[in-house]
Amino acid sequence: MTALELIALANQVLFIGLFAAVAWRALRDPSGTSLDIVLLFGSVAAIVIVGLVADRLDIAGEPWTVGISLLLLNLAPLAMLRLVADFSPTPRGMLVAAYVAFAAVAVFGFVGIASAERLYEIVTIAWFLGVGGYAAYAFGIAATQARGITRRRMTAVFMGALLFIGAIVSIFIDALVEPPDLAIAGQILALAAVVSFFLGFAPPAWIRRAWREPELRRFLQRSMQLAWVADERRMVLELQNAAAEAFGAGGASIGIAVPERRLLRYATRDGSWVEHPDDAFIAGRAFTEQRRIFVHDAGAADPEHAEVYQRSEAESVISSPITADDRRLGVISIYAQRASIFVEDDLWLLELLADQVGVLLESRALAEVEHAVTAREEAARLKEEFLSAAAHDLRTPLTVVLGQAELLERRVERDPNAAVDAAGIARLAREARRLGELVTQLLDAQRLEQGVAAIDPVPADLRDVVTDVRDDLHERGLDIRTRVPDEPVASRIDAPRIAQVLHNLVDNAMKYTSDNVLPDVELEVVDGDARLAVVDHGLGVPDEERDRIFERFYRASNVQSITDTGIGLGLYICRRVVDAHGGRIWVEATPGGGSTFVVSLSLVPSDAPEAEPDVPPTVSGAEALGDA
Repeated sequence: MTALELIALANQVLFIGLFAAVAWRALRDPSGTSLDIVLLFGSVAAIVIVGLVADRLDIAGEPWTVGISLLLLNLAPLAMLRLVADFSPTPRGMLVAAYVAFAAVAVFGFVGIASAERLYEIVTIAWFLGVGGYAAYAFGIAATQARGITRRRMTAVFMGALLFIGAIVSIFIDALVEPPDLAIAGQILALAAVVSFFLGFAPPAWIRRAWREPELRRFLQRSMQLAWVADERRMVLELQNAAAEAFGAGGASIGIAVPERRLLRYATRDGSWVEHPDDAFIAGRAFTEQRRIFVHDAGAADPEHAEVYQRSEAESVISSPITADDRRLGVISIYAQRASIFVEDDLWLLELLADQVGVLLESRALAEVEHAVTAREEAARLKEEFLSAAAHDLRTPLTVVLGQAELLERRVERDPNAAVDAAGIARLAREARRLGELVTQLLDAQRLEQGVAAIDPVPADLRDVVTDVRDDLHERGLDIRTRVPDEPVASRIDAPRIAQVLHNLVDNAMKYTSDNVLPDVELEVVDGDARLAVVDHGLGVPDEERDRIFERFYRASNVQSITDTGIGLGLYICRRVVDAHGGRIWVEATPGGGSTFVVSLSLVPSDAPEAEPDVPPTVSGAEALGDA
């Protein structure tokens, strides 16, 4: 057996095997596309079978036998054109013209091959180059526009079409032109074509898995990045975009199940939610029936929503339910103007993506449960801390008040005309004031946390706030040092609230400063912002606790042994008030020891007219106070 005969035999076996593979797949999943694929390779396989039968019956040279073989051969370009029409808009006139031309070539093959053989060979070459060449071009365009496994398979089909046309044209040119012998070249091209067609139309499972892997990996990477996105709508939109890119489709949609209301929630392109019954649309069918669905013509399959499909350019739709542990979580759909020629791969890939989305939704649900449990535990911890701190810090002044009151009561009972105990009354008033301050702090913290505290910012000079606080402390016998600029420092503030912040910071500094050393208050302009600083030379704050001291009820570890340190709300109230003004508060280490608490506020021109406040008198906690 010569090399040419060996290659020809290999081609015959491979084409028959390829026909058997696509025919078996068409029987399992019949569709217009699968039948056109069978037509393409059935025509080639039939040529081989007719040739073998003709050789065995010794009728290979009969005109009608040759005519049948040529008819089957010229059927291949028409089958390729029909395949193009399955996935790409093809002018109806072109299809009609192709049918007419095929009929003419077929008739010519029966009646004219003997008398005008060379003319027939030229016509066949033109037929293959014209119709087959257009089909190969369309396969190439589809390959560049597709994504993932579809792109790889379409590329193989494109190469197979080019090689097949090249093989046939080479064989016919070899018959036309002497002396070039192109028969071996034609058989080699045919062998390469059948291998390419095999990879395109009937690739083995391990190749298809390898081709799916890059798209699946990219989708997994993007989905894992979205696992902890707080906004569920943004997560869904990103997943839809990632799914559409994985398929190279026009778009995708993900419906999230609301089982208690029998609804599916979809995220629209503008980021809002829209709800539909869980059996609405093709996606709803896939969800309720819990199976994957492919619809070639969405409008015909679901006429009730035909306008929606048309508006979304969703002629072809594939949907798959999203589940986790037999729980129905939602549905994912991919839609396009035309169905992919290899829709069976799209269905399998969609199932993989649906499984990943199910894992993502399940992990988010578990995270929300964990967050809720953590929040409850944190609430319980704060409640315990509050009760402990409140009981301790309220008990101390209350004990003094009760003891002093009982002492005065006994003195009055013994001697109603006794002299007034001025020191006892002063002690009673002092501890009552302290008790009132603690209760006020508790009420302020609650109002600020719930967002019902009155914040009314207007343009004001921060120098006046510092002066008022200094004068108030002077009346209490505390002469603190202040340093303010000569020029006005104007900011939009609620002056009483900022004064409250300064008072809290000064009182806090005095609690942790020995030898009755008073803190300093400084006001300056730094980098276009006003900065208020309360500087003390006390215990200081451990570096790792500088952020935590602004939390509710938190007390630094180095002051736990100091009994008279308050309820742990002063700095928390300061931060909430400053946040409501759009400012910042932090603590720095004072050179030589101690702490410097800094409040930064935005400036406004000193001559700016007074305007309506940007923040309404009663503001929400989220808008005015920020996160705790």
